[in-house]
Formats: sequence, C-alpha cells, structure tokens
Amino acid sequence: MDAPLYLPASAYEQPQTVDYLMSTANSSIAALLAVPAAKAILLAEIPEMEARISTPMLKPHLGNFSPRSLVQFGLFKADALDRVDVKLRALSTAKGSTQ
Repeated sequence: MDAPLYLPASAYEQPQTVDYLMSTANSSIAALLAVPAAKAILLAEIPEMEARISTPMLKPHLGNFSPRSLVQFGLFKADALDRVDVKLRALSTAKGSTQ
C-alpha cells in the first residue's frame, strides 16, 4: 500500500484565539475557576461548589465539563447557574470586552 501524496501547504496561518463570553454552558469548570472574578461569582452563588467538585473521580475532568453539563447529575441547580450567568455577563460588560 502506497502512502498518499499531499501537496505542500501554500501558506501557514497562525491560529488565533477568539474572544467569547464566559458562561456556565460554554466554559469548563477549570476555565471559570482560573479567572478570579468568575471564581468569586461561582463561590458566592454556589458556596458548596468546591466540596462538590473535589471528588477524586471528577477532578481530572474539570477541564472538560461545564457546570451546566452537570445539572442533569444533580451536581448544580439550574437556577443557581442562571444567576451566575447573569453576573458573568455583567462582569464582561463592566470590563468593556469579552472574557
């Protein structure tokens, strides 16, 4: 079996990061905790959050799961996450840009 031949790339463009609004649906738990203001909002609305995410089975996956994705498992309540989203939007509006 012969390997396929590929034409050389004409030009390489460096990938660029795109700004986005952080939310409990599109940001991982680890990403939210990495931003001090977002972490403060999470802990203010969900005081027991650190205890809930400290389980050994969940810790390796904090970069993969968003808080909203764990509602179905009872880890977080949707109404608390709605309040977090409102505060995250207000935070990004106050800064004048996206997170």
